[in-house]
Amino acid sequence: MLRKLVHELTTLPKYIYVFAAITAFGLSIGIYRMYAGLGVTTNLSKAFPWGIWISFDLATVALSGGAFTLAALVYVLHFESLHAAVRPTVLAGLLGYSSVLVILLFDLGRWDRFYNVFFHPNFSSALLEVSWCIAAYSSILFYELSPVLLENSRWRRFLPVIKKYTIPIVIAGVTLSTMHQSSLGTMFVIMSPRLHPLWYSMILPIFFLVSSLAAGISLVIAGATISYWLFGRSLKIKILAKLGWFLPWLLSFYLVLKFGELLIAGELDLLFSSGTYSVLFWAELIIGFFIPIGLFALKRVRTSRKASLFGALMIMAGVILNRFDVTWFGMNPVDGETYAPHWMEVAILVGVVAGIITVYSLVARYFPIYEETELYRPERPVNELSRLERAPASGD
Repeated sequence: MLRKLVHELTTLPKYIYVFAAITAFGLSIGIYRMYAGLGVTTNLSKAFPWGIWISFDLATVALSGGAFTLAALVYVLHFESLHAAVRPTVLAGLLGYSSVLVILLFDLGRWDRFYNVFFHPNFSSALLEVSWCIAAYSSILFYELSPVLLENSRWRRFLPVIKKYTIPIVIAGVTLSTMHQSSLGTMFVIMSPRLHPLWYSMILPIFFLVSSLAAGISLVIAGATISYWLFGRSLKIKILAKLGWFLPWLLSFYLVLKFGELLIAGELDLLFSSGTYSVLFWAELIIGFFIPIGLFALKRVRTSRKASLFGALMIMAGVILNRFDVTWFGMNPVDGETYAPHWMEVAILVGVVAGIITVYSLVARYFPIYEETELYRPERPVNELSRLERAPASGD
């Protein structure tokens, strides 16, 4: 047993040790934050009670939307050819939502009373529905992933029962995820005095939902290409092309809504007259929407791993920038007060991200996450093949 453990530790990829060390450092800072409080370890204030942590949470929830998007396509709309992507996407979604819950715990002033949201709910709070939905959906993601964890264990006798209720549980998960993806936008509808008009809208919940669909599909495409390089397993390129086909339509729908809303509100002049806000707004749309629409409209891009990865990363970057704009960059200062994160806020955040990468890599290494995907073996170099062809046969 000890020899096997030593062998596993010595054969782990080096990057896992690097990210594990970063995770340990970040979590140690997090423990200090819980002891010392928010005032010493963050730059949050009454003017900016939310900072980089909330921006990260909203961006992560959007990217984790791939889990509910794919579940809806496979289990509800019966796109069976996409089933191979379910396991790695659900794992990514579960880790994404888990990281959100961890960051929220650090963000609470009285983190030791986190249970109050369940036992003493404030039904007049816009955050209540979001908190309940995220917690419930995280449990559903764990349920969806449980067959992978139990498959080769002595608890596999429970698999028939789990699989029997998978579809109704998935439908409930899609409903919950749709609710909180849009409800996160609803929170900022009540912040009209603070949020710049380029981002403020009464239909902000729809913007959040549509962009999360695009970000989620992009995460699946990007993850498939990265797993191709790291683990030698990936989805078929035809599946990636089918997923990529949806993106121009989703992104175009978002743009029609966005510019239509600005036109109806009579705010088109703000596109070029808002200084830094205009730059951020156009950067978000060009990086995350206009260029990817042109890329994924081309079949040769959708059928290329590298090109589709590039386009997917651009969409993810655009959606991440959108969430940071709405929660931070697009907020008008109060009495001239601005916000910049404390180094401990950044350290905790980096530690959590490193933890996601570490756990995902370990689970993918030791559990059948990619068993439904295609196995790709590296081709032999041409010079080696030539040498083998010139070598005499053993019977000569």
